[in-house]
Amino acid sequence: MTGTPGSCSAEQWANRALLRSSWQRPEEQVAIRTIANLLRRQITPQIAAATIATSYEARIKSDPDDVWFLWTALCDAIHHLGDEIENLGLLVKMVRCISKLPNVLDENGDPIIRKTKAQMYWRDVPRFAYCFSETAIEYPYLEDLDRGLGLKRDSTTRRLLNASVFGALYLLELDPDGSRYDFQYARKLARDHFLCALELATEPHNQIRRTEIFLPPAAMWILIAGRNIYKYCELDMDYQGEDVYQCWVGGEHGSELTFLGKDGYSIDRWTFWRTRFEQISVLEGLDSDVMQYAIQAAELMKKIEEAKDLEVR
Repeated sequence: MTGTPGSCSAEQWANRALLRSSWQRPEEQVAIRTIANLLRRQITPQIAAATIATSYEARIKSDPDDVWFLWTALCDAIHHLGDEIENLGLLVKMVRCISKLPNVLDENGDPIIRKTKAQMYWRDVPRFAYCFSETAIEYPYLEDLDRGLGLKRDSTTRRLLNASVFGALYLLELDPDGSRYDFQYARKLARDHFLCALELATEPHNQIRRTEIFLPPAAMWILIAGRNIYKYCELDMDYQGEDVYQCWVGGEHGSELTFLGKDGYSIDRWTFWRTRFEQISVLEGLDSDVMQYAIQAAELMKKIEEAKDLEVR
């Protein structure tokens, strides 16, 4: 994941980001400079977390909801600086360090809690998971890609891939007994990627382009966090007691679902995902690099299953 088209240095990103109209308040300016310094290896994730939290403390006390633009700046860094997996690892560590900071207290000495979701600063990293799902994970409309916009397609693929790698690394770091909100969101994002890449039909032919965009990010969830995801499947996590489908994914192109089992994670769904990776890896007309992602994901899923079988025996 290095040197992909459109990548930029931390300094280049910061210079552009500091000029964005939505990030002109002092706190966002501090956050941007701090993220850039972290990715230049000039400060540690712990120092970056403390610097950002200190900058935002007065604003949080005034309005516990007013952190949205902090997270949009972080998501922008994930998009543009995530071509090096080490950068994403540092950003994950920074967010986890933020979650371990002392509580922000009001004038009475009580922890400040975001009322809407009962999220505590900074333990629950309020609004981050939702912002990440809304701004870092972008689901493009295929009709926009049908106009021969190859550069836009490449850029979309790169941003999705960077975001999925961050999400998978973040999922590995999350404590199931910690912020339940973030843990649920991370699992949902993984399922959404599998749905887009594996659970929608690859016919007619134009669906191959959608597969080429969504399959590499889905594969990265497996390649990074596959053992965790298998565990969620074993536990039937996120099952809500009824079939719940997201037929809107992919817009008007590809709303036909190919998995008809129950919602949430399950062994049936895991097996279906592996089978689909195997089928897509030999799909005629598919980009060769995308085929390799599918092959690697299917092979690792088989190894995870075989290791579990050995444990049982």
